[in-house]
Amino acid sequence: MRNPLRIGASIALACAAEAAQAVPGASGPPDPAALPAVNPSGLLAPRAALVTRAARDTGPLPLSPVEGSPSADRRPRLLVLTRSWGFEHDVVRRASPQEPSLVERALVAWGEEVGYEAVLARDTAEFEPERLARHAGVLFYTTGELPLSAPQRAAFLAAIEGGLGFVGIHPATDTGYAWPEYGALIGAYFDGHPWHERVRVRVPDRTHPATRDLDPVFEIVDEIYQFRAPYDRARLHVLLELDTDAVDLARPGVNRTDRDFALAWTRSQGRGRVFYTALGHRPEVWSDARFAAHVRGGIAWALGIDAPRPALRPEDEALRAFVREHPGDPARGHAVFRRTSGPMCIRCHAVHGEGAVVGPDLSRLGRERTREEILEQILAPSARIAAGYRATVLELADGTLVTGRVQEESAERIALVDAAAERRELDPRQVVDRRESPASLMPDGLARTLTPTEFADLVAWLQTLRGS
Repeated sequence: MRNPLRIGASIALACAAEAAQAVPGASGPPDPAALPAVNPSGLLAPRAALVTRAARDTGPLPLSPVEGSPSADRRPRLLVLTRSWGFEHDVVRRASPQEPSLVERALVAWGEEVGYEAVLARDTAEFEPERLARHAGVLFYTTGELPLSAPQRAAFLAAIEGGLGFVGIHPATDTGYAWPEYGALIGAYFDGHPWHERVRVRVPDRTHPATRDLDPVFEIVDEIYQFRAPYDRARLHVLLELDTDAVDLARPGVNRTDRDFALAWTRSQGRGRVFYTALGHRPEVWSDARFAAHVRGGIAWALGIDAPRPALRPEDEALRAFVREHPGDPARGHAVFRRTSGPMCIRCHAVHGEGAVVGPDLSRLGRERTREEILEQILAPSARIAAGYRATVLELADGTLVTGRVQEESAERIALVDAAAERRELDPRQVVDRRESPASLMPDGLARTLTPTEFADLVAWLQTLRGS
């Protein structure tokens, strides 16, 4: 059964061969000869697989690729601390010591997409200097006074000065009141939450990785913080802020009189990058596509692994601009998806049991992806390919090249499905070389085979897909 917290549905992965033929100049995957072999010896490299090691309250819970797999030891490690030494939020409460919380499961899943390994901790043992050095970043979803020793505190701050990334989510500003250097690091201390309701949020900077997939203004239901010193907007780069025209500023508990209610920001400390977001109190927020995109982008930026937006052809930029201005008709978009000629989305993707499984199931796409992400995944299909859906090129002993997504693999056979949704089974002994393609099975330019209105309709329908 698919983990409902796994945010991994990328629609830009596969399509029918007819779609590739419909795109003028579409070349499909690059020449396999130009791609580096996964294993120079010609032996089949093992596929990456996640394993969950037993969690312990006394130590970290790493969820990482199997040792020796192609992606093992490559991803930067993000130390995720979700222990509460004050108020414990429901989203970080574990049902049992060995069962990760909602927040932990989400951060592990997002790591598979962004490219980091989440190491889950419930104590401070990983903050010993020699152990902290193994991590590229640290994330806090914490409350109260952290029981860090003086050497641990010094090592933590020195590591950030040296380039360690730091991410704070929601109550991370309700932490470390007796540690002023921490307050200076994160940029503010919690000063109450006057609102717990639907609010309107403005996005002052839509170019940052943490906000570029968000609308200029959006509404969300969550617990909304206000902040006190050392908060100083002039020392922060504000990414999100409360629209004060849409809330009651005379409500009891509102302490600020300057209408300055930032909700997310970044700052630098030495060579380290600091990202904080005040959102993330309510469980449903953690399954909100906008929040997921916001946190994924913030983590990627803090770790220094954020990628710029892919460059689009002018025609594709025009299509994106059209969709942004035209909401589209979901009913017509469903008809576009179900077409049986031309670009056939249904040939490669399933929705609520209808369609094929060459690419990811899209039944929850609208819940898991923002409109901007959906647009990018269609217009630039090779920019971000979901884990498990990258194309593999196999070279056989007779010189034949077979390209497709590996669906099944054992000592007796390898089963692939190609861009035409055809399944092929091979004897592993026939394979002399194996390469991973950087290109999606879905050709660039697919959207250009639709009219602007058809494309807007398709995107509108995809946004309605929120699962059963």
